[in-house]
Amino acid sequence: MSPAPTSQPSSTEPAWERWIAVVGAVLALGVTAFRRGRQHPDEIFQFLEPAHGLAFGYWIQSWEWEQGLRNWAVPGVLGGLLSLCRELGLHHPWALAAVVWACCAALQAWGTLVLFRLVEEREGREAALLAAALHATWGGWLLFAARPLADSLSVPPLLGALLWGWRARERGGAREGFWSGLLLGVAFVVRYPSAVFGPPLAVSLLAGRRWRSLAGFTGGLLVVLLALGVLDWLTWGAPWHSAWKYLEFNVLKGGSEAFGRKPWWWYLPTLAGMVPLLLAWHFAQGLRRKDVLGGAFVTYLGVVSLLAHKEIRFLVPLLPLFLALSAGPAWRTLSRRTWSRAALGGLVGLYALSSVAAATVQLPAPIRREQLEALVFAGQDRTLTGLLVAGQQEWNVSCRFYLRRDVPLLVRPVPQVHELEAPLTDPGFSHVIVVDSVLGDSTLEQAGFCRLRRWGPTTLWRRCTLTG
Repeated sequence: MSPAPTSQPSSTEPAWERWIAVVGAVLALGVTAFRRGRQHPDEIFQFLEPAHGLAFGYWIQSWEWEQGLRNWAVPGVLGGLLSLCRELGLHHPWALAAVVWACCAALQAWGTLVLFRLVEEREGREAALLAAALHATWGGWLLFAARPLADSLSVPPLLGALLWGWRARERGGAREGFWSGLLLGVAFVVRYPSAVFGPPLAVSLLAGRRWRSLAGFTGGLLVVLLALGVLDWLTWGAPWHSAWKYLEFNVLKGGSEAFGRKPWWWYLPTLAGMVPLLLAWHFAQGLRRKDVLGGAFVTYLGVVSLLAHKEIRFLVPLLPLFLALSAGPAWRTLSRRTWSRAALGGLVGLYALSSVAAATVQLPAPIRREQLEALVFAGQDRTLTGLLVAGQQEWNVSCRFYLRRDVPLLVRPVPQVHELEAPLTDPGFSHVIVVDSVLGDSTLEQAGFCRLRRWGPTTLWRRCTLTG
């Protein structure tokens, strides 16, 4: 059996965890609103573009949606949210984005509370408050927390599955197992790789001979899988179409290798740049308990390390698990001695510096705010009849969510910029976005364009004959 928590919550104690969750949501929303742009192209094309299509009737399909590798659960929810915004008169892209970011941040606030409960039942209230506070303020997490990426959106239900899985192991009830399976199923629907967390949960119940919990876990999982089957049947024409296509592409056919191959150890230094390294020793101590949290962490890291295609965002679900494993040993270290104000201030300052570094120096990522700013500005110009984008991949900048106009759109990367020479003479294309000056000013001026506005390396041009 696991050791008893070091302390029990009292009904007279203030609910600091709620304030921590609120602060975390505000910080996540602030970081995203301040940086804007996007952390990864999937942030737009996974859910926002199809949701925009549901709400407004037009969108750009990425290859996953053309081949049916995704389900419509999250886009359906976001599409309903965008439809509500439309009815309320919200149409500007940044206003719509702010609503989506706020909802994502609110979901993560719930995830912070779930993390608190998980650590509280495992290690005690003080350790839980420490875990929640670090989770809600860690820079590497705040980069992703308010963004509509499957990697971060799957975290709250995943934490819920682990919380109820812990309770199922401790109590042996079917109800606890059911909720664990149900929430794991939700995490799976949001992000199919969440299935990797299923075996550690099942093994934990098997090892503890929690047969009723295991039956409940299976039942909860089946409820969600049946719902997914119906959803895919209604939207793709076949039950579990998206799940099968995802498995076929990424595992059976190895299609993800087309996006790059990295060695198995690539995640180790990358993860070191993402997690609070001040807790590395405490994390190692937390792993020694060999419970479901440690098993989930090690299993997921091992599986994603074996896959050839690797990205920083794939490690996002491990950040709260790292803190959950570290919080108990870290709190015991803090409580064993009397710390001076100067020492505590130094620790907090060091943590703050490392948090900022995790979101900037250690994890540089192209936000591409300038391209999206130009796209939004062009879409708000009533003279826009068609848009050319020179010097960027369609995957990186082109989307209807931010353009908010159903007009002809042609995007060409640097090697294919010459293909825009003919469209430049087409009067149907009224605007041109140029990234990094890949089209010379003289070329655009000869084609009849005038510079309209510049955002750093990105410039928007409009035909000189048009007036706003």
